[in-house]
Amino acid sequence: MIEVKHISKDFVTPKKYQGLKGAVKGLFSNEKIVKTAVDDISFEIQKGEIVGYIGSNGAGKSTTIKMMTGILSPTRGECRVDGIDPNKRRKENAQNIGVVFGQRTQLWWDLKMYPIEWTR
Repeated sequence: MIEVKHISKDFVTPKKYQGLKGAVKGLFSNEKIVKTAVDDISFEIQKGEIVGYIGSNGAGKSTTIKMMTGILSPTRGECRVDGIDPNKRRKENAQNIGVVFGQRTQLWWDLKMYPIEWTR
């Protein structure tokens, strides 16, 4: 079972300024920009259920999956996969799940190709 309760993920980056003066100003500035990739998502997936997770580009799908695998830690909220907190027990969680990131064209080269022999 997968249980996601009110998870959010914020990425904090330094503020960038334009031009050469801006680059120098950026070295001495403490201003930060907070970008929220996932904002308060909750759901449960029961054992045996098959689900699709769809949305537009930049909607936070990959970020949510990365939090469920333990690759990223949520800024807020909690996630449990089969009763395991993926952030605290990532190796144990990874033994029970499989995730592939990438587009179909990126994955094609990973497939083993065997020649087909035709006989008459």
